[in-house]
Amino acid sequence: MDRKLRSAILSGELAPGDRLVVATLAERWQVSPTPLREAFQRLAADGLVELTSQRGARVSPVSLREMLEIYELREMLEPLALERSLARADDAWRCLVGETYGHLIEALKSEDTDMVELEDHHRTFHQALLSRCDSEWLLRVINWLSEHSVRYRLLSLVPRGGPDEVAAEHERLFDACLNGNAGRAIDHLRHHLQLTVESITDQTLEGIDERELSRRRT
Repeated sequence: MDRKLRSAILSGELAPGDRLVVATLAERWQVSPTPLREAFQRLAADGLVELTSQRGARVSPVSLREMLEIYELREMLEPLALERSLARADDAWRCLVGETYGHLIEALKSEDTDMVELEDHHRTFHQALLSRCDSEWLLRVINWLSEHSVRYRLLSLVPRGGPDEVAAEHERLFDACLNGNAGRAIDHLRHHLQLTVESITDQTLEGIDERELSRRRT
């Protein structure tokens, strides 16, 4: 149930701000209410669903301010984690990074890849890059921020050049990491993060109708 709800949110079937009515969704998807309620709770932890005692559940809204705050922190923390990971890189790490990179590129080039699958491969690749970082708390915070970045990341896909350009960004990052060029790898990672912010800022995210904003992903 988590995957179906997550897919509906990321694809725009359920737009930012939409109320999530258990009875309505249970009937639409032919499922029982209990798994839906449980999915609301789990996706709330990822920042995709907002739960309030007065208004119930709804798809979390998007905002320029939130995006800027999240990415400011990511630009500070992820380069640090990457530097520490590269310092401890070994053959097993290179094998893991190569495998996850291959899956990501394949997903980006396939017309059959849905948003959830693409995000899964993207997250797995970036986690592999940072996996040798020796700070568990640093990685926890980064993973939490990354989860709250998902919709902004997907919203930036088209304006930054589509799947081909995103593949090229990751190729540059991958090559620098595998070649052990920490300085260049960190520069590519920072640029990769900044492009999301620049792409969405240029669209003037604030003031755009939330449902229309969601449709712009495609």
